[in-house]
Amino acid sequence: AGPLRKKRKAATEGFSTARLPDQLSDDEISDVSDTPRKAPAPAPPSAAEPPMAVPSVQGFARWNLERCPEVLEAIRENGRKWARPLRVFSMYTGWGTAEMVTHAVGRELQRLGIDMEFEVAWICESNREKCKYLASAFQDVGYIFTDASEVADGYAHDYRTGQKFLVPTDLDLGFVGYPCVDLSSLNVGQGQFMDTSTATGKGYANMLKLVDRCDDHLLFLGVENSGNMWRKRKQDAFRRPIEIQDAAFRQRGFATASHRVSSYEFGPPQSRQRSWSLYFKSRSADGNASRIFLSFKCNVMPISQILAEGHKTDRSWPMRPKGGTKWMGQFEQLSSCLDQARLQRKISEVVTRKLPLTSRELHVVALAAYQLEGRGVDLEKNTVVIQVDQNFGRSHRADARVAPCIIPKGKYVVTGSHWRLLGTREKCFLQGVGPAEIEGYGMEKWLSPVQLSDMAGNAFTAQICLAAFLTALAVVDPPWGAIEDPEISNI
Repeated sequence: AGPLRKKRKAATEGFSTARLPDQLSDDEISDVSDTPRKAPAPAPPSAAEPPMAVPSVQGFARWNLERCPEVLEAIRENGRKWARPLRVFSMYTGWGTAEMVTHAVGRELQRLGIDMEFEVAWICESNREKCKYLASAFQDVGYIFTDASEVADGYAHDYRTGQKFLVPTDLDLGFVGYPCVDLSSLNVGQGQFMDTSTATGKGYANMLKLVDRCDDHLLFLGVENSGNMWRKRKQDAFRRPIEIQDAAFRQRGFATASHRVSSYEFGPPQSRQRSWSLYFKSRSADGNASRIFLSFKCNVMPISQILAEGHKTDRSWPMRPKGGTKWMGQFEQLSSCLDQARLQRKISEVVTRKLPLTSRELHVVALAAYQLEGRGVDLEKNTVVIQVDQNFGRSHRADARVAPCIIPKGKYVVTGSHWRLLGTREKCFLQGVGPAEIEGYGMEKWLSPVQLSDMAGNAFTAQICLAAFLTALAVVDPPWGAIEDPEISNI
């Protein structure tokens, strides 16, 4: 069956050492030059304050349209020009982030009386568990394709039927993510960015092949990848991958607006540095797109409020194998310059809390507590998230208001009056998905806690995807202009 129409629907500066970096994980490395790392600057006093208790796709869709009247008016004006629903697609956005955004915006525009409709033509996702979930949660989507290379070649297997279909390319808007493993500084075998024998290079090539097959139909593409896209790499003759990608889209006639942004800049208190690129087949996009996209930045939401809303005491976490002892030498070397008596007290304090941690994880938490309290952060009074399965010294943010990056299989400790492990629903909240989406899309119904936790670590942050989608609706130009007679669309 073909696709069904979806109708209208304060940073704390302080103690640090060169030997104990204050960044979370390789996904979070944000160096673009040789400048020293700093804690994220707090939003200016005039920045907007999100009014909801928990970030959600629907809540932010309404709020963003209310607080940006110029953007809303531009969308309203564009809505008068379209003679048919805008066709949307996505590749590897996680748990259907682009589709959640499309549905939420459609409902808000309908509520506001704006005649703009959307239909999701297809989703591409190779993980079978994700495909099974997406097929149940997004029944209005025409196809769930299972192989990006097949999609790029134009003929792909559909998860629901098991049959191969011609991939629709009459698409208006889309979102794409592709593997970042070969951009990782922890990967000792990094290849060239465009090397199609690597996961990253192959994903990049598949994206461009699809864009070429869409020809002039595609008016907007939002592309997300690691913040390391902005690092100069010797494998690429010291060019940044983002420069290579932007140049490829400019050669294809797209206006480019690329930014390195983090989740906390758009509301959810999570440090998730990502490269976001907005590509438009529109003359009016130059200059306007970046201004509109960045206008959706806002104050970071209080992490204590979000975690209090999402905490469930009945959720357990399995212990992992203890592993080797290599970490002991690393810990001894890193801690040799510290106050040993105070560090031992921290270790003893963490032990007495009886958290389900391995010996290595316990020492990671103790070292993080030592650093944070050295900056004046009271871990008994403040809600701070510490990741326990990262390298020593990379378990937390310098700004304690912001949680570390949520990654698949990541394990986190939450401090405060009662220390505990971060729950699955809380991970969803930190990715910008609230109770309405969790229940409305059956996330806890069709997914186990482990599956949902892993999907949270792989998904786009919803509020950034939403900002890109609203920007596209305000900027893109219909290819045929205004149509006053509805019968013309049937000619």
